[in-house]
Amino acid sequence: MFTGLIEATGTFARLAQGLGGMARLALRVPDGFGPVGLGDSVAVNGVCLTAVQVDAHALEMDVLDETLGRTNLGELRPGERVNLERALTPSSPIGGHYVTGHVDDPGTVLRRTRSRQGRDWVFEIGVDAKYMPFIAPKGSIAVDGISLTVVEAREASFSVHIIPHTFTATTLGDRAEGSRVNIEIDIMARYIANSIQRMGNAAGGTALTKEFLAEHGFA
Repeated sequence: MFTGLIEATGTFARLAQGLGGMARLALRVPDGFGPVGLGDSVAVNGVCLTAVQVDAHALEMDVLDETLGRTNLGELRPGERVNLERALTPSSPIGGHYVTGHVDDPGTVLRRTRSRQGRDWVFEIGVDAKYMPFIAPKGSIAVDGISLTVVEAREASFSVHIIPHTFTATTLGDRAEGSRVNIEIDIMARYIANSIQRMGNAAGGTALTKEFLAEHGFA
C-alpha cells in the first residue's frame, strides 16, 4: 500500500526479456532513496513491484508481460525518469490517499495547459469511459503513482491541476500531450460502487433511489 506522495525519481536503465512471460526491469536510483531491501515493495510510476536485486544506486524488479501491457512501463526509454515510492509502514504519515499500486489502465494526456494564473498546470487525461463512474470532482486519483485531486470529470476524461513542485519533482513535467500515464482509481470509490451494485442486484434490480439507499443505511 502507498500514499501517492512521490519520494524521488529514478531513471530507467533497461528492460531485459526473461522466460515464462517475465521481464527484468532495471532502474538507477538517486542518493538518499531508501532503505530498500530484497523483497520490498516499491511503486514505479504507480505500479507495485518487488525488489529482487538491490544496491546503493540501482534496483531490479521482475515484471510480468501483462503488467507491461497494462501500464506504461513497457514504453520506457533509457534515461527516462520514473516516479518512486516505498511501501507504507505502520508509522508512515498518510499525506495523499491509499494507493494499492494495482494500475487499472493507461490513460492519455489529451491537453496540457497553464492555469489562468499562469503558475499551475492543468492536465486533461482521457480514460476508458467505463472508469468514469469511479472518478468524481474533488475525489482522489493516482496518475503515474501520484496522488491527485480531480477538478472536472467528463464523459471519458478528467482534469487535474498540478502545482509547480509536483510538476518538477515528478515525471508529470516530462509528459507531453499524447503520453500514456498509469491510472489507478480510488479504492474507496471502487468498493462503494461495488456495494451499491450488489445491493441493487439483491433487490431484484430495484432502482437505487435516495429512499432505497436511506432504507439500507446510507442516509
